Amino acid sequence: MPNGLEIRDPIHGFIYREPKEKKIVDTKVFQRLRRLKQLALASLVYPGAVHSRFEHSLGAFHIAREISNRLLPESESDRELVRLAALLHDIGHGPFSHVSEPILKEFSTARLDLEKQQIHELISAKIIQTNPELLRILGEDQCHGITDLLSGKYGYRILKDIVSGPLDVDKQDYLLRDSYFCGVKYGVFDINRLIDVLRVHKDADEEQYLAISGDGTNSVEQFVLAKYYMSVQVYFHKIRLITDEMIKRGIVLGIREDKIGWLKSVYAYDGSDAHIEEYLRWHDEKLMLEILSDRTPDGYAKKFFAGLADRRLLKRIFSAKERDFESVAPEIRHTIFTRPDLIRDALEKCVADNYKFDKNFVIAKIVKFKPATQTESEIMVLLPAQPTPFHEASTLFSSVNEAIKEQRIEVYAPACYEERDKKKQQRDFHNEIFEMIIKLANPQGNLPLEQVKQ
Repeated sequence: MPNGLEIRDPIHGFIYREPKEKKIVDTKVFQRLRRLKQLALASLVYPGAVHSRFEHSLGAFHIAREISNRLLPESESDRELVRLAALLHDIGHGPFSHVSEPILKEFSTARLDLEKQQIHELISAKIIQTNPELLRILGEDQCHGITDLLSGKYGYRILKDIVSGPLDVDKQDYLLRDSYFCGVKYGVFDINRLIDVLRVHKDADEEQYLAISGDGTNSVEQFVLAKYYMSVQVYFHKIRLITDEMIKRGIVLGIREDKIGWLKSVYAYDGSDAHIEEYLRWHDEKLMLEILSDRTPDGYAKKFFAGLADRRLLKRIFSAKERDFESVAPEIRHTIFTRPDLIRDALEKCVADNYKFDKNFVIAKIVKFKPATQTESEIMVLLPAQPTPFHEASTLFSSVNEAIKEQRIEVYAPACYEERDKKKQQRDFHNEIFEMIIKLANPQGNLPLEQVKQ
């Protein structure tokens, strides 16, 4: 392998690239990923979590090479397409990565089909198909092949499964990488063994898809548990949730209330080449510095981002799991956790009025944990009798899957605690907000109190 085509990575060791792949990594559009942190502001609670989409994309690319070499030995064109798709799968992320997703959805003026793809994936496709650097290196046909693979067009199922599926290279890399940089062990699994048990199988229509060998169930169980524990310990850590919500609220209010024109231009995706060109100018640090600069007028955006910059964060003043509402009438529980949009604004206003907070600094949120094997249940285990869905083949997950599904309702606000009375204040917040939620979910008072609390 010629010098200059290998990169030393703390997770995978040496990552090797072909000359074409090196050219892609050297493009301006790919180098921008260095300035998009993988976990937004998780470094405020895990100081080492400053890794970026750049190294994650390289890691996913490396795993894609390993898997495609193993499963697709007869087609170099398919192997190359898988590598390139993995390399470019995150090219459309905005500042603070996934935090940008709901903001882009809210302010987009383009007609979008978001049933099968997230908005950053649609933007990724637009970038891959129109970016001059990528077009020059790859050509139009290969650019369209990559976007067809990522969107799951017919004929690419096995290739898409490798890049974006239940056991994809994206998850395999980010679990190990996030675990390493956060300084935790929750996301560790035996990646070599997992790759070893992957198989190509055909369905009734002779279409190839990704499956696992009959003796691979334990490896997938380990992978699923790693994903679950990283979710509850890192991705859903209360500080991570609070900082994500502060970023979103600050940007939304910056657009709606502060009327910051340049901020709206970043997020008002209209499908045009002009917007993509503007969008690609922005990354985490540039957005934060511009909001905090003297050029940006004082307002909500500046207050939220100043709090994030100085780690003056909102406090979590209420958190209750769905099972904490078991004594509440089913109709009330259904409204709270299935239609939170019906009470969210009223709850934020009620909390603000009751405790004399600015309503815009009160954030109510439903935190949802998916069932542990929601996506992995699609994986087929090639048992001797017949291919069997993973959730049926796994003795472990057939019994615990529902037990580790969870929902919570939380409220964040600019509360200040006095240390000597902190526990009492926290109890008061919890009890009073719990009552507010129940009353707001029963707005007509059509259920008597004795039925509201059964």
